[in-house]
Amino acid sequence: MSYPAASIANELLDLASRAGRSLTQIEIQKLVYFSHGWHLALRDQNLIDDQIEAWTYGPVVRSLYDAFKKFGSSQITEKAADWRGSPNGSSNCFPTIQSGSVGDDFYARALVQGVWDKYGMIAPFKLVEITHLNGSPWQKAYSERQQYIPNEEIKAYFKELSAGNGG
Repeated sequence: MSYPAASIANELLDLASRAGRSLTQIEIQKLVYFSHGWHLALRDQNLIDDQIEAWTYGPVVRSLYDAFKKFGSSQITEKAADWRGSPNGSSNCFPTIQSGSVGDDFYARALVQGVWDKYGMIAPFKLVEITHLNGSPWQKAYSERQQYIPNEEIKAYFKELSAGNGG
């Protein structure tokens, strides 16, 4: 099962809040990317529905950029809202991953928690450095001037990381 990237972002914002932290656009982008990459490597399935683009500062999900661009480089102070399904123009937050569920939702929640535990306290520009490592999916796509980072490249890279080879 895959999710809107905003749902994963909102889950990460909740985790940050519980840890007494807030996140910037750069941090949320990289943490969603890492979550997606590890899910691809470990489950051979997409975690997010969205494509990931190769921007100057690393992997970016455009829908997340649009959702949080009003914060600029400042801390994000509210969750991503879903503007699509509201007949009166009001917004609702994208749901986070369902709590207390079993199967895919339970696994996705645990995986995002694991990504938070591994990368959540790393400084924003260190996260950028990690995504920019030589041979990374971002580095390949960006150097080849590709707009999107292929999921197959992301999966292969994170499989290498899971085997203890690289990054």
